Amino acid sequence: MKNIFLFFAILLVSPAVFCAGQFQPYEIKAGISYYSDEYTTHNDISQLGEEKNIEEVYQNYNYYEAIFDTQERIVKFNAYKQGVVEFTETYSYDAGGNLVKKVVKDSDGSESVVDF
Repeated sequence: MKNIFLFFAILLVSPAVFCAGQFQPYEIKAGISYYSDEYTTHNDISQLGEEKNIEEVYQNYNYYEAIFDTQERIVKFNAYKQGVVEFTETYSYDAGGNLVKKVVKDSDGSESVVDF
């Protein structure tokens, strides 16, 4: 009876153990575009909401794109309205990895600079 109980216990637990190893930690690749249909701003830096693929967000009226560097810092953020860039934010960092400047360019070509 113990052997049968042990067999079923292993059978029930094994899928959870095997599946847990299949999931990779979230990894950001430099230079790749990531998309979402929502964003927030924290410390004057735009952050994407839940990541989605371009096919999911392109059909929305507004959607957002972020591009990261090798240290997983955002370097470019684009906001789209009906498929046209509404504004672009470009971020610059110093050698120590600290944010030093954000350049915001609107669709009309006007540009503003925020120094940190």
